[in-house]
Amino acid sequence: MNKMFPNLMSPAYIGNVEIKNRIVTAPLWTGSGGRDGSVTSRTIALYSEKARGGSGLITIEYSYVDNVASKSAFGQLGIYDDECIGGFALLAQAIHDQGVKCAVQLAHAGPMKFLPIPPWLGPSDGFHDLSNMGPVPPLPITGMTKDDIAEQIEAFAAAAERIKKAGFDMVDIHAAHGYLLTEFLSPHANKRNDEYGGTLENRMRFPIEVVEAVKGRVGPDFPVTVRLNGTDYAPESPITIDEAIQFAKRLEEVGVDALHVSGGTDVYLNKLATTTYVKHGFNVYLAEAVKKKADIKVPVIATGGITTPAFAEEILNQGKVDFIALGRPALADPHWARKIEEGRPEDIVPCIRCNDGCLRRTIGFAHATSCAVNPRMGFESIRKVAPIKEKKKVAIVGGGPGGMEAARLATLRGHDVTLYEKRELGGALIDACWDKELKRDIPLLMDYYRTQMEKLNIMVVKEEATVETIVKGGFDAAIVANGAVPIKLDVPGMDKPHVYEALDVTGGREKELGNTLVIIGGGVLACEIALSQARKGKQVIMTAPEGCFAGEYEIGGDSIPNRQALMEGLRESKVEINLCLLPKEITDDGIISVDQDGNDREFKADSVVVCRGFTADKSLMNALNGKIKEVRAIGDCVASRLIYEAIHEGWVAANQI
Repeated sequence: MNKMFPNLMSPAYIGNVEIKNRIVTAPLWTGSGGRDGSVTSRTIALYSEKARGGSGLITIEYSYVDNVASKSAFGQLGIYDDECIGGFALLAQAIHDQGVKCAVQLAHAGPMKFLPIPPWLGPSDGFHDLSNMGPVPPLPITGMTKDDIAEQIEAFAAAAERIKKAGFDMVDIHAAHGYLLTEFLSPHANKRNDEYGGTLENRMRFPIEVVEAVKGRVGPDFPVTVRLNGTDYAPESPITIDEAIQFAKRLEEVGVDALHVSGGTDVYLNKLATTTYVKHGFNVYLAEAVKKKADIKVPVIATGGITTPAFAEEILNQGKVDFIALGRPALADPHWARKIEEGRPEDIVPCIRCNDGCLRRTIGFAHATSCAVNPRMGFESIRKVAPIKEKKKVAIVGGGPGGMEAARLATLRGHDVTLYEKRELGGALIDACWDKELKRDIPLLMDYYRTQMEKLNIMVVKEEATVETIVKGGFDAAIVANGAVPIKLDVPGMDKPHVYEALDVTGGREKELGNTLVIIGGGVLACEIALSQARKGKQVIMTAPEGCFAGEYEIGGDSIPNRQALMEGLRESKVEINLCLLPKEITDDGIISVDQDGNDREFKADSVVVCRGFTADKSLMNALNGKIKEVRAIGDCVASRLIYEAIHEGWVAANQI
């Protein structure tokens, strides 16, 4: 028995299959499949790495069941005909070789189709409103006929049989997150007036018939699980928790072996892929309600923002659920379970719920899935730790995430590393988590890196490194990670005592702010400061240059779930948002801005906070060129960007020295 996490690391059964611990790697799209949905070498490498991490059960990402309209995204796996079986068999074997059980999730996209290829199928003709995601037109939904429904029931059953033939231990059916089966359950989407619409009994008929067909095809000894929504969080006519409880009871009656309870859809993505702005375990209450109020006897799996072993253990210890599913945390550290087994949970790389590599870059930039804090995730076949040819003395300038990642890997590879940081270890992370109630996950990442610096006995020098420091130190190589500096606002009044830069607020001076604030800017940090101060009782007015073309969609960054969460918080906190305004002058009692028509607008405030963004500080990098043999720049001193670039570039630079 694991003394630290006895519940989390104890075995349990799903159906007749014993799972060695209570950790389930949840199904998440990776974009590693071939154009035809085939398993590729990238798929094998990715899931082999996860399997080496020691989870009890790995559920392979959602796989489409036919070639008509069920495919949701590029690079998605498919199990639509028998030619797909061979690749899936290889995948199952790769996972089993590591002593881990595995399943495949089966799905039909319905309206959750991110490909510009009609049709988009649903229960009823209509339109799928995407306005909460961005300034995009609604999707035209084609209502399914009864023949279409029958074809999909057969498609799910045939796909499940292929999964069994491929050697997997069980199959999961996706009835959550706005995919086809969820839409039939949803009173918001399902407007049918036949036996598949209207009452809850009718709305659940199609997913129940799918489950019955799958059970009939794979037999009683092959477990079938279902992922369902506790609610979809739709503001009008949502799937309610009471309906989810009744659905769960019915699923248990028809022989489902476990229930994986989640919430949210593509439209309400911030409820599905929860952000650092909301509490951990955001959707656990839904799984607990299903388990307890429905008196479910089969195992119930919880998911959503469960990022630490201690929190997972607490949930299990309180009897809320039976298993814990790790989605994004298993991207951040696929060896989550293994590190617990080995008694070193402090070495787990924490998911910071930034939704960058796993969502922002996939939806926005058509990349395959990656992870901000795990530079190897998605790059397993090309990013392998290289053996060093000779031990070198390496200086790393800057103790932010990029610098500490570089120090960690360079030390593990065998180099002699000295890390220079003029303030506390953390660098930009310190500024990023000035409000720990707002940014709940960054402190965990900072603690992780500080722990690694200590465990690896890395020499940390608390001073600002100069060219002279590096040259006289006799270093063979230097990695420069000294970050960025604020962009200065050039308007009259910037020198007034009630004017603050963003870093003044994050750096400890927020107590000086008055009761009424004007914040200049509409980026992520501007929105975060506005939300933080509003939640502390301040009256906050935002004046943003953004918004001239797409309104509020232009502020809060380009990560859909994060922007949704920020905008929801700003509205709830009654922050006044003014768009398409350029600052003209800061006065003794506020600010004068100019709108797009050239008109002055005056805003009264006790304090003015300027959030103009950042620009790379290239001074040290430029000065070091030619002074020592190897110099590499990473992170914000190359260009002002995100944690993702800092950590990835830190890993790559350290691996190349």
